[in-house]
Amino acid sequence: METVDMLTDDELEKVRKFNLTIGIVVMLLSVVIFWAGVNFLKEDVYKGYFNPTRHQIVEQDMDTGEILVWKDVLGNVYTPDDRDVRLFPYGVMVLILLLMGVSAGAYTVLTEHFLLMLVLKDRLSNNPRLQL
Repeated sequence: METVDMLTDDELEKVRKFNLTIGIVVMLLSVVIFWAGVNFLKEDVYKGYFNPTRHQIVEQDMDTGEILVWKDVLGNVYTPDDRDVRLFPYGVMVLILLLMGVSAGAYTVLTEHFLLMLVLKDRLSNNPRLQL
């Protein structure tokens, strides 16, 4: 027997509202974590990735605006072919996949928990021996 089949119309409406609310919260939290994660990757993991606050442009294509060579304060020179620059999109991809998995798992756990609490509340209120 489905758990949803045991609920009344009012409880189903509560479940729908909770699912919508928790979906929005999980999505907004995921966006914030993604933004923070990309900033973390740029600042601490892929340090050679161009950052205008840490790097100085050495060579730039004037027609397209593409930055061809940049250097940091220590004199290290970076190009688009460097390891950090090439691997940055893969780091972002891994971050997205992790966020998708964790977000889907959190949404599922929270909605199932809410549904279980509604069923248990209904069962406890219908059984006079279990009431306090």
